[in-house]
Amino acid sequence: MLSMPGSLRGLCSSLLLCSGTLLAQELPTPAHVWRSTTGVWQRVEQPVLLAVALLPALVALDRPIEAGWQYSPAADAVFGAARLYGERWTPVVLAAGLYGAGWLMQDRRLRRVGLAIAGGAGITALLVTGMKVAVGRARPSVGAGSLAFSAPGWDDSHQSFPSGHSALAFLLSTIVASSFQLPPAGQAFVYGGAALTAVSRLYHRRHWLSDVVAGALVGWVVGQTVVGVLVSPQFSAGVELVPVPAGVGIRVPLR
Repeated sequence: MLSMPGSLRGLCSSLLLCSGTLLAQELPTPAHVWRSTTGVWQRVEQPVLLAVALLPALVALDRPIEAGWQYSPAADAVFGAARLYGERWTPVVLAAGLYGAGWLMQDRRLRRVGLAIAGGAGITALLVTGMKVAVGRARPSVGAGSLAFSAPGWDDSHQSFPSGHSALAFLLSTIVASSFQLPPAGQAFVYGGAALTAVSRLYHRRHWLSDVVAGALVGWVVGQTVVGVLVSPQFSAGVELVPVPAGVGIRVPLR
């Protein structure tokens, strides 16, 4: 039986998610995309630069943290469940559920959040897959150390950097927390879930500490960006499909 590398499956998933976003036909105008993206990057620039500057220090901690885990049946159960939040099918289910609910309830905001999750997951998968293939970092389970790299390729054992599960988990938490303007307790809950997913990748020896931090950063930045573009009150749609009593209609703005 032919098997598809994990990174290639991620690439296919990203293309499907992006295609689904396009087919939904509730897309912003180019001018709105430019304004929103510029505004988001002005807000996230400093945290991103700080995180990038700290990555070398995190690399130095990769081996000690990887060697310090204590395994138990209880931890296996907790981290096994936490891993599911970062699986490829999770954003598909959430995006379809929110968009479908928004469609039935004629709630445009819910539809936009669904689109943000679908588009954000597609963008995240593209970025993460490209970085994994290009960097070629060995996973902890290989036993070659945290500084072992290979030539670019599709070998899953050398696609440790960055963590795709961490990226998707933080993408989803960022979109949910920002779109619904959750209170501090709600934000702590959703981001805590994402952090637990990231830690599960360390526990299962699939990633190093620096991998999961880099993945979380990618997910957070993409999440902030798609919320700014697709969910913000200033959203300006180009063409969109809308439910009408006789079926489906097309809304086209005249200005």
